[in-house]
Amino acid sequence: MSFCKFSSDYLMESFTLVDNLFMNEYLPYAEEGYSKVYLYGLYLCTNPSGRDNSLESFSKVLDMEEDKILSIFKYWQDEGLLEIISTNPLEVRYLSIKGAKQPPKKYSSGKYADFNVEAQRLFSTRQIMPNEYLQYYDIMESTKIQPDAMLMIIQYCINYKGTTVRYPYINAVARNWAREGVHTVEDVEAKLNEFAALDDDMRAVMRALGRKGNTDIEEKQMLIKWTKNWGFDMPSVLFAAKQCKNKGGFKKLDLLLDEYYRMNIYTESAMREYVTEREHMYELSKKINKTIGVYYESLDYIIETYVAPWLAKGFDDEALLDIAKYCFTSNVKTLQGMNSMVQHFYKEGFVTSDAIREYIERQIQNDEFIKKVLATVGINRYVSQNDREFYRVWCTEWGMSDDLILYAAELASTSRFPMQFMNKQLAKWRDSHITTLAQAKKSTISVDNPLPSSSKNFTEREYTKEQLDSIFNKVPDIEDYDI
Repeated sequence: MSFCKFSSDYLMESFTLVDNLFMNEYLPYAEEGYSKVYLYGLYLCTNPSGRDNSLESFSKVLDMEEDKILSIFKYWQDEGLLEIISTNPLEVRYLSIKGAKQPPKKYSSGKYADFNVEAQRLFSTRQIMPNEYLQYYDIMESTKIQPDAMLMIIQYCINYKGTTVRYPYINAVARNWAREGVHTVEDVEAKLNEFAALDDDMRAVMRALGRKGNTDIEEKQMLIKWTKNWGFDMPSVLFAAKQCKNKGGFKKLDLLLDEYYRMNIYTESAMREYVTEREHMYELSKKINKTIGVYYESLDYIIETYVAPWLAKGFDDEALLDIAKYCFTSNVKTLQGMNSMVQHFYKEGFVTSDAIREYIERQIQNDEFIKKVLATVGINRYVSQNDREFYRVWCTEWGMSDDLILYAAELASTSRFPMQFMNKQLAKWRDSHITTLAQAKKSTISVDNPLPSSSKNFTEREYTKEQLDSIFNKVPDIEDYDI
């Protein structure tokens, strides 16, 4: 960082120097907005720290889309006035115009005399400047486009843009057509016939987009790209266009078809199936969000992250909504938490609504019993996943009856740490093969020195999973849900 810099007042009152070569040789022939981009960029170069020097800010100041700004910078790069160092993020280095300016090419006198006359006749409302003629000569020389063919290209551009159309646009069309093998009058005629054949299709696309007026060359080139290069038929293009009606025109349609192209969706039927499935996932996502009590402004993230993977695992709508209801009643009120629950059901092999409902009903019954256990030992809170895991271990792995578990809870009710006491007591009975209430009451096996309870000096508190794992060391690792 330089230790010397201008004040903000100085910068605002200072000047940005523009080379006269730019004013004479480039500005008159640039398309509308092109010089504005170049000059504002030049200003930022002379004032690198005085203003937000970002593409976003650039776009807002000039009220111009970022993609348009980038294309204009590429034009000036082709002219040799600047260099694009990077496009993401955009970084532009301005070059000396004197260094970029090439000596004018020499053409034999009279070589393009007829071309000059006809070109000027086409531009009936303005005078063609010498530099513009030189640009046409350069295009014809470099691309081998015949003069008569070039005149036809100029005429075609005038038909679309009017006589105010500038040479950069015309030359861009000429270069693009030359890359496609258009060099002669016959080639241009074939190209124009190709465009003419598109007229009916273009009008159909325009109607589907909800747009009126004429199309331009770039839009026709898009249609050719969609149908010839990407392989879409017209029914599929029109179906996609209806999806973009009044939502951005050809640019939006191009982005949508690019998305279909990358997903290998080419036919109208395949598009309809995709849209139907997408709409289904949107509606399902809304219902799930409403059920568990969350709100997301964008459903696309939810679909990609949660709903689509859940459906791919074999869960149907009814099953997922049942899980969502169960999550809400279990105080699991996040999609991340529901995802943990879904993974649990999947791991257990429960993907159908019937299987899940049976599991949930059984779990609800278990929760009611666990509440009774908690009430017996004097704990008042929600049934946690830790509680459920304890109960599962006691019942399933250790074979303890509900009566025996409640009896252990009664014995633990005088303990300061009742759940610890219960776990130790049940573990002792397990080790002694005691699994029923009758066996336990006859047994003299008990946990030594239970910690006395003090209702005056002790307040029941909850523990983290890590704390529980250290206290209840005889219980297997617990897989928590994200609540």
